[in-house]
Amino acid sequence: MNMKDRRAYQQTARAQKAAETVERVLDEAEALFASELFDRVTLDAVARAAGVSIPTLQRNFGNKEGLFAAVGGRLRTRVEAQRRPPPGDLEGALAALLRHYERDGRTMWHLLRQEADVPLLHAGLDEARGVHRAWVVEVFARSLRALRGAGRERYIDALVAATDLYLWKLLRVDLGRTQRQVAHTMTAMALAVAGRER
Repeated sequence: MNMKDRRAYQQTARAQKAAETVERVLDEAEALFASELFDRVTLDAVARAAGVSIPTLQRNFGNKEGLFAAVGGRLRTRVEAQRRPPPGDLEGALAALLRHYERDGRTMWHLLRQEADVPLLHAGLDEARGVHRAWVVEVFARSLRALRGAGRERYIDALVAATDLYLWKLLRVDLGRTQRQVAHTMTAMALAVAGRER
C-alpha cells in the first residue's frame, strides 16, 4: 500500500470510528432520555454511559439541548421509516403504526409526561403531533377526499384519536392488554371511523 492509499485508509478508518462513537453516544443518550427525567440527564451521565469524554460530546453536539435535538432527529427518522404507509394498504399502515408504538410508545409517553415542564420537549412533541396528523391525512386520504371545511377537520380529529398514542397507552399499559388485543381494538376503531374504506 503506497503512502496516499495508506493515508486515505487511515482517514476512512478515523471517520468510521468517529461515526460509531456518535452512534454509541446517541444510543446511550436515547436510553437515558427514555428512562430518566429530562432535567436529570447530564452530559456527564451520557459520557460515562458511552465511554467518551465530555469534550467529545461538546465537540459533536454542543450541549445537552443539542444532544437531545440529535436524538430527536434520529428518532424522527426511525419513526418515519416505521410508519411509512404501504400504498393503498390501510390495515398494513395501522399494523406499522402499532409496531412503532410497541417499539417507541413507552419512550414517547415518558417524554409526554414531562412536556409541561420542559419547553424543549413541548416543541418536539408538538411537531410529533403534527407528523401524526399528517400521517392520518395520508393514510385515510380516500375517506377524506369528499370532505371539506369543519366536517373534514372533525373527521380527521376522530381518526387521530382512534390511532393516537394515548389510546395505545390506555389499552396496552393501563389496562394490560396484549399486543394482539390492542391491535384488534385500535384497528377496529380506526376502520369504524373510516367506515367507507372497510
